[in-house]
Amino acid sequence: MGAGKGSGKRQPSNLYQRDGVFYARITVNGREQRKSLKTTSRREAERRLKAFLAERSPYFGTTRHTFAEALQLWMDAGQWKPKTRVGYAKLLNSAGGIIEHFGSLYWDEVDRGELSRFIQQRRERKSGVATINRYLSVLSSISNHVKDLEGWPDINAVSLLPKKARKEFRLRYVRPPFGDIEAFFSRAPGTFGDLARVALLTGARKDELVQLRWDQVRDGRISFTDTKNRTPRTVQLLPLARLLVEKQPRLPGSQYVFNTRNGGPYKRATEMWREIVIRAQSMAQRDGRTITAMTFHDLRHEYAIRYLESGGSIYILQKALGHGSIRQTEQYLDYLTPETQEAAKRGSAQI
Repeated sequence: MGAGKGSGKRQPSNLYQRDGVFYARITVNGREQRKSLKTTSRREAERRLKAFLAERSPYFGTTRHTFAEALQLWMDAGQWKPKTRVGYAKLLNSAGGIIEHFGSLYWDEVDRGELSRFIQQRRERKSGVATINRYLSVLSSISNHVKDLEGWPDINAVSLLPKKARKEFRLRYVRPPFGDIEAFFSRAPGTFGDLARVALLTGARKDELVQLRWDQVRDGRISFTDTKNRTPRTVQLLPLARLLVEKQPRLPGSQYVFNTRNGGPYKRATEMWREIVIRAQSMAQRDGRTITAMTFHDLRHEYAIRYLESGGSIYILQKALGHGSIRQTEQYLDYLTPETQEAAKRGSAQI
């Protein structure tokens, strides 16, 4: 029997009929719960429905808090690195960001529907999937912190979002020809040029090399301890990379491998590389040529592709790059021929 067809009155979404008897239903943490209200009277069913919803709600027995309270508790408990703290501040305070959107709400109003509206607004602002996921990661972290506190509901609304909607786009790195990349390095002499070349030869992240200390270099290996995912890893240096590292002068008072003229690590590596690319493109235009641009981080992508093209294993590459999931590394297979793809996947997982 239908749910009140022809009754002339729309029933609450949590209420339906079966053989004339009213039932209640609610979804809590992604799981649907149902219960017979044992009445055929709509008025009585609606009264009993309110009690049912209150008892099943994750907020039942809790105090109604505000989002601002949750945020403050999370921030007070946070023990983050300076760079992480800066990143969180940008996500929280940006235009249309977390505080602007959720700051005036109660905590129970930060539900799946509100999160979906936030995601849609970020898309309208041209935020990419990766950026949106960073916003959601912060909101999830706040939820996971306060749900363990007394008087707060045991719920994380972010976990209720469809995973498909949060899926990252696959990598779209446009590879420059070999000659274009060498043109960039011809415009990057000196210590910074060595740093960039080591990035291409190791796949290390910019911050890992900028902050590289001499105590991390030993016997032709680099031990990266302060990594993005906080998982230490060791990288074996190829002969040229080892030469570039070991030739760096050890400056008095500096623990870093790659130092600026004034001593200390590079603080504008991203901007410096961009300026190099622009200069190389300008020189090429004078000769009637064009050069495909690449970012400093693209050197890491280029390393990964070249490694696999040379017959390397996708599993060893995963460890060398410090990826937490093999799926993240498999994005580089798209740049290979079918034969090279198969060789990369057949490779051993042992280093």
